Amino acid sequence: MTRRTLAAVALTLALVLLGVGVWESIQQHDDDEYVRAVTREVLRDAPGDDLDAKVTAIRDYLRTHVRDIWFYADRRPFFRDTAADTLRAGRGRCGEATRAFINMARAAGIPAQRLYLEGVKSHVVALVDGADGRRMIVDSVDNPFFASNEPLSNLPQHVGFTSASSLEWRRLGILRRLPSNEWRLGPLVYLLENPHALVACLSFILSAAGLLLAAALTRKLPRPHLRLFRSKVTNRVAVTDGVVEARIV
Repeated sequence: MTRRTLAAVALTLALVLLGVGVWESIQQHDDDEYVRAVTREVLRDAPGDDLDAKVTAIRDYLRTHVRDIWFYADRRPFFRDTAADTLRAGRGRCGEATRAFINMARAAGIPAQRLYLEGVKSHVVALVDGADGRRMIVDSVDNPFFASNEPLSNLPQHVGFTSASSLEWRRLGILRRLPSNEWRLGPLVYLLENPHALVACLSFILSAAGLLLAAALTRKLPRPHLRLFRSKVTNRVAVTDGVVEARIV
């Protein structure tokens, strides 16, 4: 396959990935708008305007509107339903309910991220910075393990959970013996909790890489053997007795 053909293939793939990224970005924008609309409706009936009141209102809404019944996506380990999908369908497990809570909290201006709990049972909850500065566990499922919002420091009192982590990779059995960890993920939370945004980001990165590869392949590479030959060849023309002589040195 020639360099020109490879460049054309790279350019085509880059443009396809760019289109995928744009499409996923549009889907994410629509999802964000829907989540914001639902959040506004929920907070309109909240008993107060403080952080605890908003968190409790969102949590209670999800407990009554998202059920772990007839959930068709329970066997998909990655790219599960988006927050908007969960709110529209009203179905999901702890991971889906937590994703919906995190995105609704974000729409309300409340930073939150998920926490994976392991032990005798596995569970997913959200972590929110409480009004007093403490990290607070929020369980949004319809049959919660944590009936009320609790400080993260209370977690050791729940004997069913022996470890916690911010990332799902600790769910692998071989990694469960690693110490518990809890990291503040910051802006990464948005990508991790929104499959459309994650796919869009990956698509844009790969598209940029494809464009760079296509540009590199279309550049004319120097030919070192010709350059070396030309550097050693000098045409010297002299006229001797009417005869033109060319010497190569």
